[in-house]
Amino acid sequence: MKKLTIFMLLGGMFLLVGCINTVAVGPVQTDSQSVELGDVDSVRVEINMGIGELNVEGGAANLLDAEFTYNIEDWRPEVSYEQRGNIGELQISQPDGEINGIPDDDIKYNWDIALQNDVPMDLNVDLGVGESDLTLGGLQLRNLTVDTGVGDVTIDLTGSWQEDLDVNIDGGVGEATIYLPENVGLRVEADTGIGSLVVNGLQREGDSDVYTNESYGDADVNMTLDISGGIGEITVRVGR
Repeated sequence: MKKLTIFMLLGGMFLLVGCINTVAVGPVQTDSQSVELGDVDSVRVEINMGIGELNVEGGAANLLDAEFTYNIEDWRPEVSYEQRGNIGELQISQPDGEINGIPDDDIKYNWDIALQNDVPMDLNVDLGVGESDLTLGGLQLRNLTVDTGVGDVTIDLTGSWQEDLDVNIDGGVGEATIYLPENVGLRVEADTGIGSLVVNGLQREGDSDVYTNESYGDADVNMTLDISGGIGEITVRVGR
C-alpha cells in the first residue's frame, strides 16, 4: 500500500508536465558502465534519479563503476564525464518520461553505483520517488547535498574521515535516516517545517534547533549538517 501511494504521487507529478514523452515497459536489461578518473585533482558528481531504487557506495576501481537494471528503454541512464582543468565533472541522470498508467509492480529500475575513494569529491544527489541507500563513509567527500524526494532514504556517514565535511539535506516525503561517525566533531542544525526530527547521541543547545557533540570545534575533523524542509520523518543517529 505504501509503494502504491508513492507511485500515485509520482503519477500526479508527471501529469503536471505536459510535454514529456510517454514511456513503455519492455524486457529487463542490465548495463555496466565505468568511467576513468583521468588527470584531475578533484571531482564533482551529480546523481539525478526520478524513480526507482538507488544504492551508492565507495570502493570503485575507477571513478565510477556502476550497474544499471531497467525495463524502460527510454529511461536508459545517461552518464557523462568532462574534465574542466583539474576538476572532473560526472553526471548520472534518468531521462524524462511519463509513466502513463504503468503499474508500479511492472517497473524495474535499480542503480548500483560505486565511486572511487581516493579523490576529493563534491557529491549532489537529487532523488525522486523510491528507496535509496547511500553508504558514503569511505569517500573523500568535502560537500554533500541530498534532496530526499518521496520515499525512504538511508545516508550512512559512519567511518573514518580525514577532512571536514559540510552536509545539506533537503527533506521530502517519507523517512530519512542519517548515521553519523563517532570520532569527529558534529553539529546538526535543523529546520524541518511540518516534518519531525529525532536526534540520538547529540546534545541540544538550549531551545534552539542546533545539536552538537562535545568535540565539535575542537576536533581535528568536524562535520556539519544543515537539514531543512520536508513533511516526513528524519532520524539522526551517532554510530550504528
